[in-house]
Amino acid sequence: MSRTTLRRVASVAAATTLLAGGLFATATTATAQSSILGDFGSTASVPDIPASATVKVDNLTITKSIVGSNSIAIDGEVTYRTTISAGDGPDRLIKRIVDLNPIGLVYVQGSAKVTAWQDGQLTTAYVNASASADVGVAVSNAAGWLVSAIGNKSVTFEVTYSVKDLNFNPGVFDSGLAIEVDGMAELEWPEMGVKLNLVGSGNSVFSS
Repeated sequence: MSRTTLRRVASVAAATTLLAGGLFATATTATAQSSILGDFGSTASVPDIPASATVKVDNLTITKSIVGSNSIAIDGEVTYRTTISAGDGPDRLIKRIVDLNPIGLVYVQGSAKVTAWQDGQLTTAYVNASASADVGVAVSNAAGWLVSAIGNKSVTFEVTYSVKDLNFNPGVFDSGLAIEVDGMAELEWPEMGVKLNLVGSGNSVFSS
């Protein structure tokens, strides 16, 4: 079994564990892409490496991106940012967000933060997160984070990972997202096309 196949099997198994209990189901609007591109070379050998992707479900727009450059050294760090907004229609309450990262990334403790509407203004706060070594990092809010077209109220989730303990060769790795929205079917995009280009140690061009 190839490395790519092994990672796919591990990813599916880990995601199944996370989604147990009916928290999330796969959204039919998602577009899956390959976990690893075949060429384990530099950005020069893989010219198209998207660092951002957007999906739309009902009145929600969900964008996930890598902060700064997506070409990261093995001993560096990478930050993913997810923003959920509403273009029109009813207000939404976001109950849970799960950043589905490439297997092997290590959550930087205390880095998870959410910017959301609170007390009449957008407020950024560091939040408690549940981290899984095989899947990613989840944050939740029982009351729900408000997303509304009125006043452009959105929710942004940022999380940082260390890649120094990643036991894979340099290459290109996809990432995904899962969200729980009050009153909507559970949504999951295992591979969104937000890609991390992992290069040799000391070659990071990451910037915050």
